[in-house]
Amino acid sequence: MLPAHASPKRPATVTRPYGGVKAEARRQERMQRLLAAGLEVFGHHGYHHTTVRNICDAAGLTERYFYESFKSLRLLFDAVHAQLRDELARITQPAWTPPDEAQHAPLERLETALRIWYEYLQADPRRARIMLIDASVIDDLDAVRTNTAAQEFHARMLRLVETLHPDLARQGLQPDLVVAALSGALMILARTWARSGFALPRDDIVRHSMLVFEGLTALHRSLNEAAGARPPSSD
Repeated sequence: MLPAHASPKRPATVTRPYGGVKAEARRQERMQRLLAAGLEVFGHHGYHHTTVRNICDAAGLTERYFYESFKSLRLLFDAVHAQLRDELARITQPAWTPPDEAQHAPLERLETALRIWYEYLQADPRRARIMLIDASVIDDLDAVRTNTAAQEFHARMLRLVETLHPDLARQGLQPDLVVAALSGALMILARTWARSGFALPRDDIVRHSMLVFEGLTALHRSLNEAAGARPPSSD
């Protein structure tokens, strides 16, 4: 008989393999099925026309297993979106930092990266629906906006702008805001292209995108010329 102050020991929980597969591996496999279902259902029907039941049906899982991996539909959307952003960052990395970087002008590297981005979207319209359309209308996407891929893209754009126009601040322009304006223009252009069913050839979209940066160059030149035309200060 156990002493009065002691509690009987409970047997340790043992997680047994099922069909030779351990529990954690099965959980990861279910999560991947949910992510694949999210890409499929969000990509075809949109976030606001999707339910947890739709996702579970596409994944071939019960709602119990959905909530095992994601506490809400929004968190699944964020995870699918982040997965796409990370994949895009990976495939555009060589364009931003080629082995012979010194032989590629900054705008040339940008054009290559944009071409890869547009090809990535056009190759699978589900990506465009999630990244360009749904992500722009869902409130409170902090988890998406602050992910590493987004931060890296902003940092690359900032380096590009500061390399091309190192004296923007002296001209009264804030590089961070300039990058925000350029990035916003690119997103709107890509979204318009996607909504049209990618009607224009990809080369035309790249050319229109580069016009945004050529416009910044023209503005920068104009500001420099205006500054040079001013009479010297009497101070």
